[in-house]
Amino acid sequence: MAHNDTYPPRDLPLRFAAPSALVTFGGLLLALLAVLLFAWRVIYGDKAAAARAWNALHFNWMFWSSVAIGMVIFAVALHLTNARWAWSIKRFPLGGVAFLPVSLILFPIMLFGGRHVYFHHWLPHEEDGHVVNPMAGDAILEAKAGWLDFPFLMGRDLVALLVLYGLATLFAYHQLRPDVHGLDRAGRRGWPYGWLGRGAGDDVAAVAADSYRRNQKIGVFAALAFAFLWGLIAIDIGMTTLPHFFSTMFPVAFFVSAFHSALAMTIVMVVIYRRSLRLEPWITARQFHDIGKLLFAFAVFWMYINWSQYVVIWYGLLPHEQEYFVRKFNAPFGPVVMAAVMMIFVLPFFGLLPRSIKKMPEILAGFAVLVLIGHWLERFLLVTPNIFDDLHALPLGLLEIGMALGFLGAFVACYTWFLRTFPVLPSPVSLAAVPTGLVSVGARTKVAEV
Repeated sequence: MAHNDTYPPRDLPLRFAAPSALVTFGGLLLALLAVLLFAWRVIYGDKAAAARAWNALHFNWMFWSSVAIGMVIFAVALHLTNARWAWSIKRFPLGGVAFLPVSLILFPIMLFGGRHVYFHHWLPHEEDGHVVNPMAGDAILEAKAGWLDFPFLMGRDLVALLVLYGLATLFAYHQLRPDVHGLDRAGRRGWPYGWLGRGAGDDVAAVAADSYRRNQKIGVFAALAFAFLWGLIAIDIGMTTLPHFFSTMFPVAFFVSAFHSALAMTIVMVVIYRRSLRLEPWITARQFHDIGKLLFAFAVFWMYINWSQYVVIWYGLLPHEQEYFVRKFNAPFGPVVMAAVMMIFVLPFFGLLPRSIKKMPEILAGFAVLVLIGHWLERFLLVTPNIFDDLHALPLGLLEIGMALGFLGAFVACYTWFLRTFPVLPSPVSLAAVPTGLVSVGARTKVAEV
């Protein structure tokens, strides 16, 4: 990865996103319209319309929550790897933390309200006036009965989200604490500054060093929690929608997709705000080249993980596992599968091969948008073919797109609040707390051998 020649910089401007009523209220309006659309389909629509509404909420929650937590984990990765090349963009992925409270609030509503839609293959439900228990007489489901218990499922997933989101928030707390030191004296007011500055004292260098050391530990736990707990979420709200299906690669593909979509969203946000915040001197072609290489690399890795899952099931002729792919590859979902693969892997692979393309912000952002749309389609494909049987038309229309726009509005409102509230560029004292990899030996300085 590229280094910045002036790292760590001694003087940095204080940059915040400008308050924009159009962006904030526009995002909240989109979210409100999505809520109204959802409520209208659930309350006044027939059973099929209500099922589509719950499904739209389900896969959009998976996509936007994956983007948000994946962005924070990208910030964690930059911290743990001491990625000096990314010093000027490291606050952009951290902004995903602002959407996590929305994700947490929506989760129990989504899961409890739509449980009979997502889990009708194993959850007891009423059908034609009679209670049907799909587990009865099914040896596989009876063997999984302890795990496929809805109260237990919902309880463990809520605990998993509280732990994962709590670690992500704690990491963001220590990342931002040195940056807001003294902002109250500069006229910035609000609860975030009081919360972050509580007990900080006047020695900001000591605060920065302490926050860096703490995040070295918190970041490790957050990264491990992301792999295990986001994988658990994948199993419980994704794989259990087709309860006979089982794949150890499924949770891996789920969190790899989250991280890849987070890279793409980070690129989009950096390109959008770089010019308006006059960040060109600090966010240069070097940063775009490096993050473009990451976008390219994870496109290949995403394809590798999904191919590894598919090829074992294909040549092993595993009957229950085959159903998962048969439902997706057959009509009406087959063209959507091809579109997702094209957007996530094929086009980025060939398009991002030239070095020059990765250094062009607008073109790189275009590929990032393609990747985001591809992962949105992937989340749609993850569960929708499992939920609906005997479909003749693709259940992807204005309802699903409207829900996506509502989530987008909520995400943008949360993200812009973050950039309005906290400095976009890290403070020099925060950067100075990061070890340089150099040690002083007498009057000489040499690179430390690790």
